[in-house]
Amino acid sequence: MGWVLLASCAVLTPAFVHGALGGGSSLYDPITFDQVDEIIPWSALAWSQVHSGHLPLWNPYSVLGTPLAFNWQSAPFSLPSLIGYLFPLHLAFTVQLLVTLFIAGSGLYFLGRVMGLGVLGCTFGATVFELSGAFVGWLGWPVSSVMSWAGWVFGAALLILRGRHRAKAITLLAVGIAFAIYSGQPDTLAVFGAALLVFVVAILVGIGRRDPRRRRRVRRPLADLAIGSVAGLAFGAPVLLPGVQLVRGANRNRYAMTALPVHDLVHVIFQGFDGVPVKGGLWFGGALSYEYSSAYVGVIALVLGACALWWRRHDIEVIGFAAVAVVMGGIAFTPPAVSVLDGIGTGVLWNRGVFLMTFAIAVLAGVGMDALVRHYATRGSLMRVAVGFGVAAIVLVALWLFGRGHLGPRQTHMRANSFLWPSIEIAVGLVVVVVALVVLRRDSRTARARNPQVGMGRWIGASLLACETAFLVTAGVPLWSSSALLTPTSYEAALQRTVGASLVGFGARSCFPTASLGILADINVEFGVHEMSVYDPTIPREYFSTWRALTGDAGGNGIHQSSFFCPVVPSARVARRFGVEYLLLPAGVSGPAGTVFSATIGDQRLYRVPGAAIATETPISRHGGLPGPDAPGRPLSVRRPGPASLTLVTDGVTRQVLRVRLTDVPGWHASIDGRSLALRSFSGVMLQARIPPGRHVIRLEYWPSAFTFGVIVAIAGIAGLFAFLFGAPFVRRLKSARSHARGREPVPSPP
Repeated sequence: MGWVLLASCAVLTPAFVHGALGGGSSLYDPITFDQVDEIIPWSALAWSQVHSGHLPLWNPYSVLGTPLAFNWQSAPFSLPSLIGYLFPLHLAFTVQLLVTLFIAGSGLYFLGRVMGLGVLGCTFGATVFELSGAFVGWLGWPVSSVMSWAGWVFGAALLILRGRHRAKAITLLAVGIAFAIYSGQPDTLAVFGAALLVFVVAILVGIGRRDPRRRRRVRRPLADLAIGSVAGLAFGAPVLLPGVQLVRGANRNRYAMTALPVHDLVHVIFQGFDGVPVKGGLWFGGALSYEYSSAYVGVIALVLGACALWWRRHDIEVIGFAAVAVVMGGIAFTPPAVSVLDGIGTGVLWNRGVFLMTFAIAVLAGVGMDALVRHYATRGSLMRVAVGFGVAAIVLVALWLFGRGHLGPRQTHMRANSFLWPSIEIAVGLVVVVVALVVLRRDSRTARARNPQVGMGRWIGASLLACETAFLVTAGVPLWSSSALLTPTSYEAALQRTVGASLVGFGARSCFPTASLGILADINVEFGVHEMSVYDPTIPREYFSTWRALTGDAGGNGIHQSSFFCPVVPSARVARRFGVEYLLLPAGVSGPAGTVFSATIGDQRLYRVPGAAIATETPISRHGGLPGPDAPGRPLSVRRPGPASLTLVTDGVTRQVLRVRLTDVPGWHASIDGRSLALRSFSGVMLQARIPPGRHVIRLEYWPSAFTFGVIVAIAGIAGLFAFLFGAPFVRRLKSARSHARGREPVPSPP
């Protein structure tokens, strides 16, 4: 485990040299854009709210506010986040990355021990998985956080199928599933669940074919798997239920993705065959982004995985993981399979099956390493490994001769460099095997013929492990870089100082990658500036439809139309409707009619919108009808006791309609003078309520009922699992004791 931890630290060392990765770090590699624009700001916001004594439920800084805990990206209740809260802000995100890597590596190590592998086999498989391209390429996203629990969940499932340590295995399965849910990414959870189902079915089919008499005995393991899975879903209900509620209304709930091209299978061997999109690099691998197709595990891992299929081809567990690799790889690289599954599972990115494919390869590689270390001296073992490296060499030569294609000079140079590490791995593998064969042949002529040299197997395994780790660390290092703690520029400080807690809109397009106004969404969160823009997968679709109906423009951009909302505010009327109190415009451009020039911020002009406010009250007509959406209202002073609550005071001589510029999502509750107040939708995306005349104190709070119900379900799940695991054996022992006592009672003699 020390090796596993050191390997995970090594891949992040260059980033550590420049500065910590969390609490405002500026990652400049294009591959980590989502982390800069989403994950790190949300992580910092959640950390700040937790340390202020609040649950991280709401983000008040993006558009009219968005859910924080349930957006399937921020994952503030995941285990890495919980551990990150124990450290200073500037270290929190760094700690989350290290914890995620260690969970992945330790999980596969645990799985290897369950399968009976030795130390080197477990260490090799754990290192391959945690440093594989699929895992490191997504490290920092909730995708890798979900997948980090694969080893623990599969290990628990395997223990259940074996019928061993029943209580511990069911509990571990439930906890692993729950932590995967708290890690976010529902589509990754779906792919994860599909792979687990493939593994279980393969194991059960193998058991049935090998020993038909055991078919009847699979009922209890299946029941235990069902109990553990249901308990895990119950434990994750506090996030699962409100998260599903948000996904239903999200603009991105139908996000189809195509299969990976077959060409990308070469990425299992190479890092950089199609370039790497880092600073000073280039990605020329096709339409899909680097993260989706990155899948390198190395030649040594592939050779040992293939040998495992030969050496332990009759092992049911090996067959199970081979099935996972084939099925998930087939799903990821087969367009018809992706199309069919996409029709069944709405919004699931099925091409992420490559993640499970590399996980299964890592497991098989660990099995192959263990078999090699244990049985290297048996006849033909080393020769099979040598043949494996020989075949890999032939494939590499064929790709060099026929697969490099016709590219420009820069791309040709990058592709040629990608052949370096596969060549080194093949050379090291062949040298290690040849040396081992020579030593064994020498020993066969001496008195040690029946007792080959002690430690030879471990020497072979350690050499291959060192080479594989060096490749994986070297391949992952370019993906990570950082700078010192991010501090506001003079422009950002001036904007923050001028607008305070007011909402800032934009008078011109300000979307990634051509953002030119304000602070890039969601980086504004780190500076506490409220902006009418957001990059969020759960942004309600009503934002886009309402804005299109009002202005003729959907408010998104062409690259991330589904989850990037950065509208142009064309007039003071639109600004007042949405509570936009300030407008930023490019230099030389005047504000819309009805706005007042406020200040020059950098090279941009800031205009104030009179009458705009987060909360206004407007008189209701004598007939009781609500005023029009653009009817003028009196701005109200708003106090924020917390990030997810508002308090304000109304004082009208007649009935009023209170309009609050908060995103209308399930979870907002209002009270008036301590009594419940009914909220209604306003202009499709905001909130309003009828207020009687007089002075009243209004309080609004975001706390979804689904969250409360989820907490109840989680508590019930814990109690139910505890009762099942510990109550049932107690009842059986009690019945057994009573039966035994009755058996000892004297039998009355017949009359």
